[in-house]
Amino acid sequence: MLLDKCPHCNTNHVQTQQMWEERFSNGKPSENKHWLIVRCQNPPCQRLILVRFKEPEKINIEGIFPYGSYELDTSVDIDDEIRNDFREAGLCLSAGCYKASMVMSRRVLQRLLKEQGCTKHRLADAIQEAINNGILRKAFHEIATEIREYGNLGAHPDDDQLSNANTEKAETILSFSRLLIEEFYQIPAAAQKLRKDRQSSSPATS
Repeated sequence: MLLDKCPHCNTNHVQTQQMWEERFSNGKPSENKHWLIVRCQNPPCQRLILVRFKEPEKINIEGIFPYGSYELDTSVDIDDEIRNDFREAGLCLSAGCYKASMVMSRRVLQRLLKEQGCTKHRLADAIQEAINNGILRKAFHEIATEIREYGNLGAHPDDDQLSNANTEKAETILSFSRLLIEEFYQIPAAAQKLRKDRQSSSPATS
């Protein structure tokens, strides 16, 4: 089986070896589960991964455990507070504390916008400021709003929508947070490296 990424070593498109398999049925075919334990075939890793499918496909992965290391690329210059908040959001999710994870993902967004020059204190206002000033491109408008709204659900116990908060939504907004970090830090760093490599490989002119 090929996984997009190993949750232990973060190797992309890692090949795995199947170690164990079990099907679970509760009498409702639409809710039947298929579980596999696989081993990462990256030689320095070789750790076990639990993979969950929904029957009968055994094609689309429904969940992977552990969720991931939540360590951002150390070669990229990322604000320490953003790096730490993102790590904590991931650790909360791994521990099953999805409401706490949502709150930390919200903090990641707020810190990101502040780092990009947004001056508004309320997150809703900061998002609008980022949109107005072209800091957030159109593809990320809805993502930023979802992070804010679900982060609010986790933070406000009297909110009538708190029942909508769950592990799956926490996973989603954590993934959204990672996308924004890539947008503001990792993609510019990769582009700069490509430009530098191109310049260094260009033939000298006399």
